[in-house]
Amino acid sequence: MLDIVTDSTHISRYHISMAWGNTVPFVDILIFAFIAVLLVLRLRSVLGQKTGYEEQSPARDADNNADKQPVQLHPKASSGANDGHGIDALRRADRSFSEKEFVEGAKAAFQMILVAYAEGELTQLKRLLGYDLLQSFTQSVQQRARDKESLSISVDEIRQVSILNVQVFDNVASITVDFHSVQTRTIMDEDGNVIDDEDTGQQELVDIWTFERDLTLGDPNWRLVETETPETETLDAPDNDN
Repeated sequence: MLDIVTDSTHISRYHISMAWGNTVPFVDILIFAFIAVLLVLRLRSVLGQKTGYEEQSPARDADNNADKQPVQLHPKASSGANDGHGIDALRRADRSFSEKEFVEGAKAAFQMILVAYAEGELTQLKRLLGYDLLQSFTQSVQQRARDKESLSISVDEIRQVSILNVQVFDNVASITVDFHSVQTRTIMDEDGNVIDDEDTGQQELVDIWTFERDLTLGDPNWRLVETETPETETLDAPDNDN
């Protein structure tokens, strides 16, 4: 009887150990599976992130480059395409050009420039003159200030305005204009005394001015770039405040 009990106990312990032996491998599988899932999720999170070194597709590169390209509001025409002389050449280069409007604008500019020059209004002259001519006018205005002299110019009458020459070269249009006018000029010293000069008083004068405009720009205004007399004596930097 005792042996049977002993055998029975042995058998029970055997079954118990067998049960635990089957359970442990199953738990190990679950642990390994859980670790594998974690690794997969970890790899996916790492591989799915952008590092900043990815190569873009050619189409996307083209779109990005297109966005960075500057947009030309006034594309420049091919050099020499509209070169020529005369009003017709200018109209081919600039279809909006109006000879009548230009002449009226030139008459207004003629008076504004003379008055601004006499009064030393360099800000006004900067809007109306080309760079080189502005430098000459500025030097003359500054010299007059150093001499403590003042100049007064009044345009009493513009008798005639005529276009002498029109040229288009390398997309720059230039128009030379002949002005016949009556002007009164007065030069005074620092005490207000009138300085007698052959160029003072009321005179009938002829001025030949050349205006320029870059046709590739959106600015419709013309700038004065050269002044001269019929004797071709240039007045760019008048020594006697002409």
